[in-house]
Amino acid sequence: VYITTRNAFELTKHELKNVAAYLQSGGLIVADNDNPRAEYGPGEASLRDMFKKALGREARFLPLPNDHPIYHVFFDFSGGPPPGGDAGSGIAQIRSHWLEGIYLGDRLAVVYSDKGYGAFWERETENEPQLKFGVNLVVFALTQKGSIAQQQIDFYGQATR
Repeated sequence: VYITTRNAFELTKHELKNVAAYLQSGGLIVADNDNPRAEYGPGEASLRDMFKKALGREARFLPLPNDHPIYHVFFDFSGGPPPGGDAGSGIAQIRSHWLEGIYLGDRLAVVYSDKGYGAFWERETENEPQLKFGVNLVVFALTQKGSIAQQQIDFYGQATR
């Protein structure tokens, strides 16, 4: 699941339970601050708050180190995530040099980006690194041990034996 916003929002209790159930069952959410120039702006605050309310104490945002598989699963980003920023203005985001994650056990359940990648993905040019990283996000979500996709592959693989 990919979520992006620049505005404040609040989920209902039912929606928060659904977010928690999805993540706890093997789902991965990529949350992308759509306005990275606004340091700790309303979008970022709402995204972080959503995970804290849904997961409680388990919602610990940790930097994803440059050797994390998400940077190498398909395309190699040995220097960490590609740059982000405000694609419309050309202003590069330098506040955060890394992505953050929330782990449930050993499995990465949330990727938090303060880079505004969604704006780059909408562009027609000058976005190749961001598009390639988007591919990494999808491949990682589908291949991570314990993911919903891997659970389905395991289930159907056992059913055909």
